[in-house]
Amino acid sequence: MPTSVVKTTLNYFLELENGGGQAYCLGTVGEKRRKYQEAEVNVNDIRGHEQDFHLDGNGFQFLNAPCTEKTFDDDERIKESYYPEVIDLIKRVTGATLVKPRAHTVRRWTWEQALETEKHLPDEARSVGPATSNFVHCDLSINGARDRISKNASNEDEIIPKCRWAMINVWRPFDYPVTRNALCVVDSHSIRPDELRKVDIVFPVRRDSAHAHAPPATHSSQAPKNAKSDYYALGTGYVEGLQLAAPRTPDQHKWYYLSKMTPDEVLLLKIADSRPDVANFCFHTSFASDEDYGPDRHSIEVRCAVFREDQAGE
Repeated sequence: MPTSVVKTTLNYFLELENGGGQAYCLGTVGEKRRKYQEAEVNVNDIRGHEQDFHLDGNGFQFLNAPCTEKTFDDDERIKESYYPEVIDLIKRVTGATLVKPRAHTVRRWTWEQALETEKHLPDEARSVGPATSNFVHCDLSINGARDRISKNASNEDEIIPKCRWAMINVWRPFDYPVTRNALCVVDSHSIRPDELRKVDIVFPVRRDSAHAHAPPATHSSQAPKNAKSDYYALGTGYVEGLQLAAPRTPDQHKWYYLSKMTPDEVLLLKIADSRPDVANFCFHTSFASDEDYGPDRHSIEVRCAVFREDQAGE
């Protein structure tokens, strides 16, 4: 089992009575100004033990999965060349009969870079671009996932009651190995139901994010091809997400990461699963440590609706 441990501080949900908030607008400046409860945790490196962790057992899975796309700077090319590889990967790992990529997010900004750049903007202003996440979260609750699936396709209202369904994210670094702002995940078995906190999220009217300008200090600010200008325009309505109450001890929540994760490796995150007897969420966040070095992390995350039409539904 993992032997290398990194000590770090993570941002957990701040209870409402202590000044926390129940709702926030995704993709806005105000999202980065939310208050959190800090907690010291130990993050275990699972390099060499990846085979011990699986989607249904733990809520996440690390895999070696090289891809043909390398730069992730053209939204249409991502959809045309990378999405099919994501579909094939999820089908191979999960046995899914139908996989539908919903959207992707390309991140080149760190949370700190975005926060500094936006410091003179009002809360409701659009963020400068997708950035590394610095708070513990699972994108959607089971209710939120069901809502998103049913609102995003014509026939899935009919599919959902009939078969097992899930939301799975495929996360991959690109350009170089991750040596800074790594992504960590928590074993779902180490979380008690009473620690879950539901939050309301306003989603932006989004297309994709390869076009988002990179930090000017390190990259050209020219927008890549096929950019959509309305990525951060706010949508209407709310969707339910999940955050997590802070642990009492550094080892209460079992956190893991894969050191020096390469562009040939991917992380599958279980966001929701209609089957009740398996892991059906994966809390995750980026984290900083004294061991960080090298360039800022670049990554792409593809969110997928996944169906097992050979298994019974809810």
